[in-house]
Amino acid sequence: MHRRLIHFLTGIRSEYDILAPIIEAVGARPDLEAAVIATGAHLTGLHGYSVQQIRADGHRIVGEVDSLLASDGLSGRVKGMALQLTGMTDIFARERPDFLVVMGDREEVMTGAIAAAYHRIPLAHVGGGDHADDDNVDNIIRHAVSKMAHIHMVTTELSAKRLRALGEEEWRIHVTGASGLDRLLSVPLMSRAELDEAVGVDWAGAPYVVLLFHPTITDFSQASEHIKAITRVLEHSELRVAAMAPNSDPGNHAISAEIAEFAARCSRVKVFNHLDRQKFVNLLRHASLMIGNSSAGILEAPSLGLPVVNVGIRQRGRECGDNVIFTGYDEREISAAIDKATRDAGFRDRVSQCRTPYGDGRTGARIAAILAEVESGPKLLNKRFILE
Repeated sequence: MHRRLIHFLTGIRSEYDILAPIIEAVGARPDLEAAVIATGAHLTGLHGYSVQQIRADGHRIVGEVDSLLASDGLSGRVKGMALQLTGMTDIFARERPDFLVVMGDREEVMTGAIAAAYHRIPLAHVGGGDHADDDNVDNIIRHAVSKMAHIHMVTTELSAKRLRALGEEEWRIHVTGASGLDRLLSVPLMSRAELDEAVGVDWAGAPYVVLLFHPTITDFSQASEHIKAITRVLEHSELRVAAMAPNSDPGNHAISAEIAEFAARCSRVKVFNHLDRQKFVNLLRHASLMIGNSSAGILEAPSLGLPVVNVGIRQRGRECGDNVIFTGYDEREISAAIDKATRDAGFRDRVSQCRTPYGDGRTGARIAAILAEVESGPKLLNKRFILE
C-alpha cells in the first residue's frame, strides 16, 4: 500500500503548535507519513531554537532552511523568502511529497505555496478564509495562498464563506475547526504549584497575566511606543507578569528590548523566550488574563475561559468569543480593560462559560482523514474559478 507523504512547513513556534496535532494525527495513520520542513525562527537561538521541540516530539525533519536574517525591518523578511524558496526547491528535488501543508499567513506559507505550485505538488492550506480588519500584510498573504491552494482546512463556516467569495470550488473547502484546540485538550493539567516550579517562579499562587504582544507591519515603527503603553500599565498594577517573546516580524527587536527593561525594573515580571507546549498551555490555564495581540487569545483562550485584552489593531474584526476586550493604545483604556477582565465578577462568569466559534478539539484527525481520502490527480491540481 502506498503511503502518502505529507510535508508540513513551519517557521515559528506558534505556527508549529497549531500544526502539531495535525502532524501527530497524520503520523498515526497507516496510510500516511508525516515529515517537517523547519525554517525561519525555529533555527535561531534568538527565538529559543524551537526546532528542538519538533525533534523532541519525535517528528522526522526532512529539511532545515535557515532564512531568518538579523534584520528588524521590512527588507529582511522579504530577502528571507528568497532563501526559503531555494531551500525548499532542494528539498523537493531530494524527497517529493504527495502534499505540502501550510498554515496561516506568514512568509513561509507564501514561499511554500510558490514552490509547491511550480513543482506540481498539491497544497493544503490550514486557516484560509480567516480575516482581520487590521490592514496587516498577513491578510493579503493568507488570501493569496488560498488561491494557490488545492484543499482548504478552514476554522469556521464564515471563513468557508469567504473562500467561496474568492471563487473556490465547494468540494475543496472543509470546515475542520482550529487545531490549536486539540492541543489544549491533550496537554496534561498541572497544578498551580507544579507550574510555578516548572517555569521557575515563586509567586505562591498570586494572580498573574500572560503578556504576548507581536509587532504589526502596518505600524511596526511604533512598536516600542505600543509595548511601553502596556508595560507601564502592568507596572502600576499588582499583577505578576509572564512575558513571552514576540514573533520575528519587523519591530520585534524593540518589543524584546522593552520587555527586558520591564523585567529589570519590576521584580514581578518573568520573561520566557520559549516554553514547551505543556508549560505554555498550563500557563494559560492558570492565568487571570492574557494581554497583547496574539491569535492564541482569539483561537484558544475561549476554550479555557480565559479573559483577553487585545491591544491595538492586530486581530481587530476577527471572529472571536465573548472573552476578548479590544482596546487602543491609550493607557487609561488598557487599565480599565484589565480591571474589567480581572475584577468584574459578571464578566469573568460570562467568560468562564463562553463558547468558541473554532470547533471541538478534534481537528487533527479530521484533516488527516481528508489528506488520506482526497482523490489526487488532474482534478485536484487543475483549479477552476466559480462565479455565483
